[in-house]
Amino acid sequence: MREQAVIVSVLLVLLFWGIHAFAGETTINYKGMPPNSYAPSVSAFGNDLCRTGISGGANNGIIALSGGITIIDETCEKIKLSRQLDSIGLKVAAVAILCQDDRVFKAMLQAGSPCSINGAIGDAALQAWYEIRPQVFEELYGKDWRPPTVTYPME
Repeated sequence: MREQAVIVSVLLVLLFWGIHAFAGETTINYKGMPPNSYAPSVSAFGNDLCRTGISGGANNGIIALSGGITIIDETCEKIKLSRQLDSIGLKVAAVAILCQDDRVFKAMLQAGSPCSINGAIGDAALQAWYEIRPQVFEELYGKDWRPPTVTYPME
C-alpha cells in the first residue's frame, strides 16, 4: 500500500511540474498526434502466484508517464500455506493458518469446532479463545453466553 502511495505521489508531482514548468509563451506545433502514454502489461498470472497486477498511465500533452505494480493477495497465500501443511499431514496447523481469517474463525466457532490455540482443542480451546476475544463470542452468541467449564484430571 505504501508503494502505491509513493508511485501516485511521484506521478502527480511530475504531472504538476510538466504543466507549470512549460507555461508561459511556449508554442508547440505538433505535426500529428501528441505523445501517448501506454499502460504497461503487468502479468501476475500463473499456477502459484497470489498477486494481482495494476497499471496505468497519464498524459498532459507534454509529458507522458506510465507504470504498474503487483499487489499480494493474503487470503490466497493463507490457502496455499494451508494446503501445503495439510499435504504433509499437519492438519491442525493447516486449520490454524486458515483461522487467522476472521470469517473462518467465526465459522469454526459456529460449527462447534473452535480453532486450536497453543495445542488446546475442543472445549479447552473454546475457553482460551473466550478469554482472549470475548467480543467475538458476544457478537455471535450474546452477552450472557459463557464457555463450558473445563476440568483437568489430577495425576
